[in-house]
Amino acid sequence: MTSTTAKAYPPTRVPLYRYLSSPQLLLRPSIRLKTTLYTLSISIILLVILALNVATAPTPTAGSNDVVNTSPSHDTPADSGEGKNVAQGKDAHLVEGDIQRSFEEPDFGLLSGRQPSEIGCDVPQEGEDKGVLIFLGIFSAADKKDRRDLYRRVIIPDFPKDLVTVKFILGTPAYPEKPISQEALDRTKLLTRVREEMSEHGDMVMLPMIDNIDLGKTHEYFKWVAHEYEGPGRIKGRPRFVMKADDDTILVMPNVISAFKDLDCAQNVYWGTSAGRSHYFGDYFRGLAYAMSWPLVSWIGNADMPLAHITKIEDARTGQWLRHLDPVTDPIKRIDMGWTMGDWNQLNVSTATVALHWCKLDQWVQEQHARLLQIWADEDRPYTHEHGIPPRISIANGKMTPTEAEKEHQRQKELGWDVQGNID
Repeated sequence: MTSTTAKAYPPTRVPLYRYLSSPQLLLRPSIRLKTTLYTLSISIILLVILALNVATAPTPTAGSNDVVNTSPSHDTPADSGEGKNVAQGKDAHLVEGDIQRSFEEPDFGLLSGRQPSEIGCDVPQEGEDKGVLIFLGIFSAADKKDRRDLYRRVIIPDFPKDLVTVKFILGTPAYPEKPISQEALDRTKLLTRVREEMSEHGDMVMLPMIDNIDLGKTHEYFKWVAHEYEGPGRIKGRPRFVMKADDDTILVMPNVISAFKDLDCAQNVYWGTSAGRSHYFGDYFRGLAYAMSWPLVSWIGNADMPLAHITKIEDARTGQWLRHLDPVTDPIKRIDMGWTMGDWNQLNVSTATVALHWCKLDQWVQEQHARLLQIWADEDRPYTHEHGIPPRISIANGKMTPTEAEKEHQRQKELGWDVQGNID
């Protein structure tokens, strides 16, 4: 019997494709150990690279925030004016780059749609299909019920319902970072209360967007109004003019009615005040309160514009939209009320005053409204829509800068807030 000597063969290396084509090989203990070690090593390397990238990433600076707040932040009644924001660097970067270009370049959606002169304004104020003189949208927020209730008691009763439709304009509250959290629960409760309030009063509009004035709320508002009253011929309830106002503005009802009752809504009427505005963005009326005729609102509200053309600096953005109009076929009728509209602590308040802004505290709303009523009573003039001051008188008064406004402007110059004379 012949014995055979065993031969030692060198270990055979298995090609990678064999592992991939034969999953059973991966189940061998030696292979599992190697795979685990390789995976762990690669993971450690990736974590080190990620840590190095984070460590060397540039730290955001105060001026790099993309969210721009253009509403004046007042510490006292005297701290007003948009120049303060510029001095603090909040608006300075807007004069260059993509944002500035968006305030200058034309928009295809506005140029290609039906122009205001083609839309017209067939809005009767009598008869079965009568409209209203003004649709007044007061910008509010979901958590501002106390302010809305105050306006329902003090301000809104001034306006005759057959002439003015008043609605509070809201967006939806922002979503919390964590979907399962106390913040998320609070948001749900807030929305429930808002729905109950809407059902009770019927004077609120919830726009389909996160509530942020810099994210296109004004365009979404005009879009809602345009679609709500859109259609051929006469539409019941359609407004002749559409106004946007802040919830810290008191509109002097008799003078507002007087300003619009004799205007032709088929014209491209743009009404408001330029007093105290910034020079950065050309002609526009300040956002405390401004209005446009129905053809302009329908034109803007039906334009499919990109996000870059509806966001940031809402009142200046409205002025930018109007610059797209052909001055021959669609001239704009600008009605500037000047210094009869503005911060209440800067105006010479009289029966010619049209709007008081910056009533931040509820107490100020009540005090300033009572002040208006007393001024009218002292002049023996009923505070009713039939007895408004003729707009030509208010416009003439508005051309005279009040002493307090001049003092405020000078104060801003001394503090360096009035950058290159950017404030009227």
